[in-house]
Amino acid sequence: MTKSDNHISKEDCIKLSTKIKEDIYKPAYSFKTTIFLCGASIDDKNKLRYKIAERFNNFLYLFWYDIIYPEEIFDELLYSVKTKDLLSLENLLADSVDSIVLIPESPGSFAELGSFANDSTLRKKTICIIDKKYKKDKSFINKGPLKLIKNANKFAIIFIDPNNIDKAMGELQFALRKLKSKSQKRMDIISLLQLEKFLLPCIFLLEPVSKETLINLVGSATQDEENSFQTTTTALTILTNKRLVELTTHGYKLTSNGVENFEAFRTSKSRIKRQDETVAMDNLRLEVLNFKLRKTRLKV
Repeated sequence: MTKSDNHISKEDCIKLSTKIKEDIYKPAYSFKTTIFLCGASIDDKNKLRYKIAERFNNFLYLFWYDIIYPEEIFDELLYSVKTKDLLSLENLLADSVDSIVLIPESPGSFAELGSFANDSTLRKKTICIIDKKYKKDKSFINKGPLKLIKNANKFAIIFIDPNNIDKAMGELQFALRKLKSKSQKRMDIISLLQLEKFLLPCIFLLEPVSKETLINLVGSATQDEENSFQTTTTALTILTNKRLVELTTHGYKLTSNGVENFEAFRTSKSRIKRQDETVAMDNLRLEVLNFKLRKTRLKV
């Protein structure tokens, strides 16, 4: 552990982890709609998924939505854990997201469509965006998985004009509001899909913070100490690659982009709620500073 941590014990990490989750993470996370955005390669500018993702990157959309891209998560994070059988993709998505938005326009996304449609829980959370030219096709896709998904949610299939993405976004927002009103995310533990967002306030409060302390915080938040070293390592790698955190000689710190990302994520739709959250954040940070600088007992 680095000197900057002043030897935060494992017991204190458990207390801090709970406090961060309950007072900072959950207020920001619960009101936003969490979307797992699937489809063709996000780098292919000719595909609908790229155009939809580009719209979601607008600040106004970021206020309401938290977008998760599978290629940013699963290659690094999901397959780093030892007990893969306990962390199936289906269960992870069912617990962690409000909606799966799928644009089937590649071989891989067609396979995802079949997988989601065949899962009774996930098909209720799935919204499919389809080019309108395929609307009347008597294809297996239309008669099979799309029909299953529509039977589970009548707003789930959106046929769009690729040249009018703004109209498509309006229809998508309507469908997402319908799903959000009855969707539930598990909030008692932090899942792998949520780990990056959980680490941002941890680093914000404790920076510079050692990897060992972050591992202890993650182990408590995920209730999975066995995999906490590897999941923390891979989550930090993702955050570093996104230039949201940096490793200094004294420990991990947020970059300016990281601070901006964290502030955008925790923005609340309610002024009163935001004031309460800000007070909770300030009180917790003051407590941490007293602990680190004055070596007082951590009272959380």
